[in-house]
Amino acid sequence: MSFSTLGKTAVIRRFLSSSSKTARTEHDAILKEANEKMKAYYTNRPSIEKIRESKRRRNPNIDREHYIQALVVGSFLAVFVITPFLGKKIATDEAFREAVVPSWYDFSISRPKSAWTRQELHEQLVQVQRDLHERAIRGEFSPEKIDQMRRHFDGVNPEDDEHGWGKLHPGLDDDEDIED
Repeated sequence: MSFSTLGKTAVIRRFLSSSSKTARTEHDAILKEANEKMKAYYTNRPSIEKIRESKRRRNPNIDREHYIQALVVGSFLAVFVITPFLGKKIATDEAFREAVVPSWYDFSISRPKSAWTRQELHEQLVQVQRDLHERAIRGEFSPEKIDQMRRHFDGVNPEDDEHGWGKLHPGLDDDEDIED
């Protein structure tokens, strides 16, 4: 017990011992009345079903709110899942795009024709392979020349490049190794 509890108890005892019989009977009557009220609360308490029914009767929109929230969440989830499929359909199907997307909102760009046909591209690749093969036969890919190619851009003479702007790796000196 704390000091404040002991102090209150002592004050009540002093009050009861010093008071007259009438004050004590009034006090007892007040306590009996309070006890009866508390007994009535515990013994005559309504059942939980009645309390639930009364709460439902008071606000009928509570259950509807959950359904509305579930509907909104479900709608957002459906839109989130459908969007990529719809976007792909709009991007790939020209007829669908014209039917669904208004002309003022259509920012699609028509695909330009390729500069080369497949045959022309194939001929260029074969020509590059022949050129590299001929250069290898002539000995242009010796280790010293390959090292020089790795250090300087094509067409730059290392002796004329006094500031080093033609180097592929400007921070490396000429005697340092270049990692592959």
